[in-house]
Amino acid sequence: MSTALTARGTIGNLPAELTSFVGRRHEVTDIRRMLSASRLVTLTGAGGVGKTRLAQRVGAELRRTFPDGVWFVGLAELHDPDLVAVTVGEALGLREDTVGLDPSGLAAFLADRQALLILDNCEHLVGAVADLAETLLRGCPELRVLATSRQALRLDGEASLAVHPLSVPGAAVACSLADLRKYESASLLVDRATAVLPSFEVTEANCATIVRLCQALEGMPLAIELAVARLRVLSLDQILDRLTDRYQLLTTGFRNAPPRQQTLRALIDWSWDLCSDAERVLWSRVSVFSGGFELDAAEAVCADDRLPVETILDLIASLVNQSVLIRAGNGTARYQILEVTREYGAAKLSAAGEHEVMARRHCQWFADLAAHADRTWVGPQQTAVMQRLRHERANLRVALEYATTSGPPETALRFAADLQNHWFVRGYFSEGSHWLDRALAMPAPRHWTRVKALRVAAWIAGIQGDSDRAGPLLAEAVALAEALPASPERAYLPLIEGVFMMWSGDHAQALPLLERALVAFRGLNIRNGELWTLIVLGLCRGIADQPSSGYPDLTTARDLGAASGEVWWQSFGLWALSVLRWRDGDYAGATASAKESLVVGKAVEGEQFAVGLAVESLAWIAAREHRDQRSAMLLGASKRMWQEMHTSLAPFRVLQGWHDEVVGQVRSRLGAAAFSAATRRGSELSTADVVAMALERQPRVRVPESPVDATAGLGLTKREREVAALIAEGLSNRDIAARLVVAQRTAEGHVENLLSKLGFTSRTQVAGWLAAQKQSSQE
Repeated sequence: MSTALTARGTIGNLPAELTSFVGRRHEVTDIRRMLSASRLVTLTGAGGVGKTRLAQRVGAELRRTFPDGVWFVGLAELHDPDLVAVTVGEALGLREDTVGLDPSGLAAFLADRQALLILDNCEHLVGAVADLAETLLRGCPELRVLATSRQALRLDGEASLAVHPLSVPGAAVACSLADLRKYESASLLVDRATAVLPSFEVTEANCATIVRLCQALEGMPLAIELAVARLRVLSLDQILDRLTDRYQLLTTGFRNAPPRQQTLRALIDWSWDLCSDAERVLWSRVSVFSGGFELDAAEAVCADDRLPVETILDLIASLVNQSVLIRAGNGTARYQILEVTREYGAAKLSAAGEHEVMARRHCQWFADLAAHADRTWVGPQQTAVMQRLRHERANLRVALEYATTSGPPETALRFAADLQNHWFVRGYFSEGSHWLDRALAMPAPRHWTRVKALRVAAWIAGIQGDSDRAGPLLAEAVALAEALPASPERAYLPLIEGVFMMWSGDHAQALPLLERALVAFRGLNIRNGELWTLIVLGLCRGIADQPSSGYPDLTTARDLGAASGEVWWQSFGLWALSVLRWRDGDYAGATASAKESLVVGKAVEGEQFAVGLAVESLAWIAAREHRDQRSAMLLGASKRMWQEMHTSLAPFRVLQGWHDEVVGQVRSRLGAAAFSAATRRGSELSTADVVAMALERQPRVRVPESPVDATAGLGLTKREREVAALIAEGLSNRDIAARLVVAQRTAEGHVENLLSKLGFTSRTQVAGWLAAQKQSSQE
């Protein structure tokens, strides 16, 4: 797997376990055996039986078996089958300019990789998942797929394991304290009860109640988790009394459902019955959200005469206390709902005849959020609105689905286009193109919303290097604009056309287009367009003529951005200024501008476009200063960022040419092996550590560098770098083995390999070399 997929030094993206994993020893063993014999294994079972957690545990145990990583792709919040391949590609961190995010593109990329792909919650997308899995497995002989679904994918060669509830004491078993540990359901119940009530203990007095609870819940992990959450307000006996009565009542109904589904349904029915009428209405209405929601969204979508807006907060608090909703987030409170609980609420919503109304209100609220984000992009709210859109990605998808299937075309077009900064800053180019295409395919209105959607779609296509698509889209936008009454949107068309000309190197045609756009934006007082145009105009002037000719436009953009309280355009403009100063030979000025770009851009958490550009610029500056190790590491870091954003410098031919020139110079001076090792180290740093290194501050985690002398041989492995650091601390082989938790013979082997690669004969030389590397990286 590409080193670009190892941004934090490890291959794969398995989420960390937040609670202890209980039981399932036999299932884990069976799945590992099945994966060794079959390339597709599907875990089936009822909702709440623990399929996801089991798949994640197996993936964690098999990490070393798959040198190209274990990759987890959660599909529960995805509702569009056309986005399955895109979602898988994004989970893999693939770069779109070299890998198509479609089944054939993914198959080509994974063709020779030894990886495990976990596709989770496939039941609502089973057809699309099955088609993708078949394509990947046919084209990728070393790939294994582990799926979780309520039904099998039904593909040739598929092995399926039905995941059953946890083991439960038999009805006739008199269970003692010692016997209780034998049963997985009891172990889970006790573990989670202790988490809810730290003072909870298993005693002779409550042992029988625990057994009966496990029996009543039939070992369903989700049922156990939900029931134990009631310990905040009820005793074990009270929970048992209510569950027992409720379950006995359900034995005469839902006879066509498996017993475990009756049990889970009974538990949710019980939670529903414990709610007030108002709580039930809110529970059903919040089921229209996907991936969680915040208070303002709930108030706008769910409130009406039945649920006055002033009651929503108290009702949410009540549902959180009853574990129907889960409060998440360290900043602004966000509320999550388990999928099985959400589905239950959705069924109630449909039964009440309210689904269409709530879906329409949900769509409108998120369309308004997108419009607000676009409208306030240049201003002090910029960072906050971008973070909000990032958190609401699943809701945006649901709302866009409704807009492009059930809403008026104008709403769909405006919605998809208003998210232009969301698609661009976050690197969600494929998804943005997907929704814009769907909106543009609706009955075509002769309206400015269509012009905006066309030019945003053209812009995305241009960024992706698809000029054959970008040109016609922009031409259609221009033709439609000429037939419509005047609108501020018209000013953006010469800007986009001018940028495309500049990218291709036709500066003579680009400059008048950009100058025309600038005049229009200033006349209309459109600050976003003015800032954008000033930056590309300054860059175009500086590339076409003397670099200094672009300085006035760029400094004006910087000052306007600062006065507006925005940060993204400032960061972008400072990067452009650093490039021109680099071309002008002003390396100190170029460095200062690039570093200022990084400092300003850090305010937009998760933004990588301007950060990647600034890191790239600093790599070029370091190359001119012959700081080749630094340059190579920064080049590796920026490359990883482009890959994560699914783009590259390729559309901007001049920048790509300068990049290639720098790469050639640095590789020539370092040697191929040392250059490759340095770029790999850069790609393995987290973004935070990359920024710290670029700013020449102390990163949170120091990574020892491999030798700068090309004659030292190949670069060091991660383990050998760790060993080098421990040698520098003065540790013996025995101490190193203890620190790394390996056999002493293994540690001795690492030390011998390290000395051989570096061409040293003593541990003192290693310590001296490492000290020199650290000093060099700080110069």
